[in-house]
Amino acid sequence: MEPKDSPWAVPVISAIIEREKNGAPQILVQTRIDKYDQLYDGTIEIPAGKIDRFENVYETIVREVKEETGLDVVEINPARETSSFTTSRGDEAIGFRPYYCQQLTKGSVSWIGFVFVCKAKGEPKAAEGETKDLRWISLVDLRKLIDTSSDDVFTLQLPVLDYYLRDKGF
Repeated sequence: MEPKDSPWAVPVISAIIEREKNGAPQILVQTRIDKYDQLYDGTIEIPAGKIDRFENVYETIVREVKEETGLDVVEINPARETSSFTTSRGDEAIGFRPYYCQQLTKGSVSWIGFVFVCKAKGEPKAAEGETKDLRWISLVDLRKLIDTSSDDVFTLQLPVLDYYLRDKGF
């Protein structure tokens, strides 16, 4: 079942991947290739993806960042789960605290997700058929983009990017 056909909200994670270049903070953005939903195809986004059934969100971040960017996640913030439990029934659960939560409340797919701030190593390389135009953007330029061309940004991620920029003083 494709996300647009789901009768439920589709759970996703998103990763704000940070670095500093010449003392200036930057994050990694990419251009979305969406073969299922033309509404968001070509918009700018941060790496993200669906959480597989019973997949730990931290495993999802590592997997999705690697799949979409080729980068290896070396740090996730907030750090690991706050608690975890395994019962005699064999089920498991974790508690975790994301940096931010996001939800698309109107549109074509009912996305709901968790955002983490990450550091990664390697050189970004777009995943063929999923993303293109991976690039580092300064927080100053990201603020300008959101303030002047918000329709060019994937709607689900606008609130988190705005929050992140305000949190960083931009």
